[in-house]
Amino acid sequence: MILVLGLLLSQIRNSLFVAQPDRLNLVFYGQDVVFYSLDLENKIHYRISLPSDARVKVPGGYGEYRIGSLGKLMKLEKAPKLLQKTMSAALSNFTKIYFYPDSELIYQHGPKNAMILPSLKQLVSYKSNARLFDRLYLSILFLFQGQEINQNIASLVITDKNNDRVWQSNNFASKYLGYWYSKELRGERANVQIIYQKDYRTALLLSNIIEGNGIKIVDLSENLQQRNNVRCQVDYNSIKIIKTVDAIVNFFQCSKNKIETGPVDIIIRLNSLEKEWEID
Repeated sequence: MILVLGLLLSQIRNSLFVAQPDRLNLVFYGQDVVFYSLDLENKIHYRISLPSDARVKVPGGYGEYRIGSLGKLMKLEKAPKLLQKTMSAALSNFTKIYFYPDSELIYQHGPKNAMILPSLKQLVSYKSNARLFDRLYLSILFLFQGQEINQNIASLVITDKNNDRVWQSNNFASKYLGYWYSKELRGERANVQIIYQKDYRTALLLSNIIEGNGIKIVDLSENLQQRNNVRCQVDYNSIKIIKTVDAIVNFFQCSKNKIETGPVDIIIRLNSLEKEWEID
């Protein structure tokens, strides 16, 4: 009984009820693939319905996949975080929470009427990295603020020479820079340097993802001494920027170290992260 109570208290302490971020990004995958960016402070919410037949780059060296086939890939690889990584890369932000059905279905085309709000079934029964109290929090949030989620952002795709529809990640990042900013992270005004081993494209991808949340990247530097068998490390010089540090550490699962960082506030040493997020 004591153990159960302890686990419940731990879940509550780590839940959205307590954390209450000023902006929360999440995606629902299925027949509809819909991304929501919820401003929990000013109630400026955004929604994007992503086309199932558009191709996106999947981090981790998987190449390009149609959005509607990501579920099949996740199932085969036993790696549901691929959904989180792919959406974060495509939309240039920290997509923190993801929901998906336990299915290998490949979705060819979304329905004519795109999903406006997630259903209670999705929130309760879909597989997710959201915990019990997070699901409850989101259910309440969508119930009471759902009518305010009325700002739709158009998908950004082109048709290539093979007549395939391709998601334009870089153009999207440029066009909608600032839409996903966290007021808290923006307010800390931290300057960040990223150190990579050899893959500049991956470093640039991660830079776009981090900047999309309101964190300023000032430099990308190559260092061949970085080690791919070591977890990423975040060095920082002051507790005044700890929210920014923790946001990066928690999303990418890095270690952190308070030391002198020279002319910047934060140094991200990619190490193994460079391989985990590589794009072909």
